[in-house]
Amino acid sequence: MIVVAEDDEGTRTVLASALVRAGYDVAPITDGQLVLSTVARGNVGLVILDLRMPGMNGWEVLRRLKDSRLGGSPPRTLPPVIVVSAQSDSETQRFATRLGAAAFLAKPIDLRDLEYTVRRVLRRSDS
Repeated sequence: MIVVAEDDEGTRTVLASALVRAGYDVAPITDGQLVLSTVARGNVGLVILDLRMPGMNGWEVLRRLKDSRLGGSPPRTLPPVIVVSAQSDSETQRFATRLGAAAFLAKPIDLRDLEYTVRRVLRRSDS
């Protein structure tokens, strides 16, 4: 399952619909805390994560995923994360990578780039 964490309803719907059309099982989510609880339950193969969300933002989600504060015994393999953001300067992209993001997509997102990046990241995580 792919988690699409995006607080903007229109963007969330477009991203989720494109991934469903591409054949993926998708869980659209609106906030960071729900991302962590969904990942902790397991069966998440990829997270697409907006950086700016109310409550727990994407930066905090990345930090917590990286620090593996989700608990569980034995520790789970965490899913790769693709960060999406309108804030797409090189410093933001480097910081996201340092926090563990597998890829970064700048908004507005080209849906072909989204599908290509998802396939690439999933293929890499299966290796």
